[in-house]
Amino acid sequence: MVAVVMTKVNEMAERDAAINEIAARLGVRVERGRSFAELTSLHVGGAIDWVAVPETEAQAAAFVGELDRKEIAWRPLGSGSNVLADDGEHHYLIVSLKELKAVPVFDAERISVSAGYSLPRLCVDVARQALSGIEGLNGIPGTVGGALWMNAGAFGQEIGTVVESVRVARDGRVVEIPGSDVKWNYRHTSFREGELLLGAMLILRKDDVGKIQERMAEAKGKRMSSQPHGARSAGCFFKNPPDSMGTGKIIDELGFKGSRRGGAVVSEKHANFIVTEGENAKASDALELAEEIRERVKREHGIDLEYEVEVWRSENR
Repeated sequence: MVAVVMTKVNEMAERDAAINEIAARLGVRVERGRSFAELTSLHVGGAIDWVAVPETEAQAAAFVGELDRKEIAWRPLGSGSNVLADDGEHHYLIVSLKELKAVPVFDAERISVSAGYSLPRLCVDVARQALSGIEGLNGIPGTVGGALWMNAGAFGQEIGTVVESVRVARDGRVVEIPGSDVKWNYRHTSFREGELLLGAMLILRKDDVGKIQERMAEAKGKRMSSQPHGARSAGCFFKNPPDSMGTGKIIDELGFKGSRRGGAVVSEKHANFIVTEGENAKASDALELAEEIRERVKREHGIDLEYEVEVWRSENR
């Protein structure tokens, strides 16, 4: 047993030395002592071994290319608005995309935007340019990269429908792939784990600025009136099942609004939102509550609810 522990300690020391060397050589800032409770909108989750913060798309691609070459486990993270990480120790490196937020480049109806750019801010930017196609996404928290990863959508619009190409990291380089090569499904895409999205080229359409802004205001107003704005949430917790009423309505009719497990509560405003409260809230509180909801919905309706929030388990890495 002692020998196994020592071997693990030596492996971790070698990994840490490699991360330090790669980061120093490529000029990437790295941090220790962070947790998912600091980096996600739910404000829960365990310790993270490393957080790396590249500042350009090329630097990010080169960095993860070196990590892959050294077989060092990593995961990308934007604003953390759709992630629930468990309370364990996560022994991998987080590649934070929060600094990949260069000002979008406009060329007529085409817009180049980096993965770390704020999605709500992009909606405002394109509206000012009299461009339509993503105004329904106004108010969705998070980054462009996160929106691309899960094909974010609302009010009849999805980001995948306006993507001309996506920039991804491949073998240490920035590679552009056609948007038509990606499968854009409901809150899911064909992007694979271990793939880093760096940015995209979007194609929108011209429209009247006033009409675009009216639709944006309407979308944001509906979201503000029906969702727990300002609460610690990760957005809708479950996907809507096909050919069924909305998940929020299903959960509401089962009487779950206001249900609490520790520091996690089903929102009184929208039953498909699980929010966390207090300094002692844990990821396990939210997961236990979510699993109770899934079991009840399965028993009462025969529906297997799928998570829309990304659940990250410490034992998976």
